[in-house]
Amino acid sequence: MDRTASVIRLQTQHRFQTFGLPFVILGIATAVVLLIGIIANVAAGGDRSELTGMYDGMRWNGAIWSLLGPLMGLGFTAMLQMFPLALGLGVTRREFALGSVAVFGILSVGFAAVVTALREIERATDGFGLSIRMFDVTYVGEGPWWLTFVHTALLLMMAMLLSAALSTVFLRGGQTALWIVITSVAVLALLGGTLAVLFVPGGLAAIAEAIFAAPSWAWLVGFVVVGAASAFAWMLLIRRAPVR
Repeated sequence: MDRTASVIRLQTQHRFQTFGLPFVILGIATAVVLLIGIIANVAAGGDRSELTGMYDGMRWNGAIWSLLGPLMGLGFTAMLQMFPLALGLGVTRREFALGSVAVFGILSVGFAAVVTALREIERATDGFGLSIRMFDVTYVGEGPWWLTFVHTALLLMMAMLLSAALSTVFLRGGQTALWIVITSVAVLALLGGTLAVLFVPGGLAAIAEAIFAAPSWAWLVGFVVVGAASAFAWMLLIRRAPVR
């Protein structure tokens, strides 16, 4: 237990990279959206009815995805930098995995709480007084606050587990193995798209519409499936991952 706690401290020793950078990236994305809102309000001359279309359309605003980049970077760093260091300090692979999952869970819950709080503020202030959407978007769930919290936490956890798994594939098999995995996923996606075009009425457009219009529980199932598959692959590969 003590050495698992040591892994948590090791994974979070760079405070700015772990906690600060995601806020900086999210803050920049939020500032850009706010600037767009200010420009739109000035152009509309203060007539909010002119902004209704923008407000509805921004339900698909993807700026919230900016949070995934730095958090996925932590997943890569965990395996490519911290893993060899931790094992060099005498930590077992099991202790490293448990400590890393604990860090991923803490970050997921913490940032999900921030996103949920900002979404509630955004809703209460009619898009920060600008009729914009940054946090009240489809990708984090459109139901009650607790659904957004769960939705966001699972999305962030999935992203970090996926990046950790991809890093472990690289450690085990090098670039060749990583490209095989990426190419296999791309081929499966291409095959699925081809079958959709051939057999689904409406083709890719209908599939895309069904995906984006799917209820939150369907997105949650997807996050859990991808996250669980990533965690399983990561735990399987880390047992024999070389220390470089």
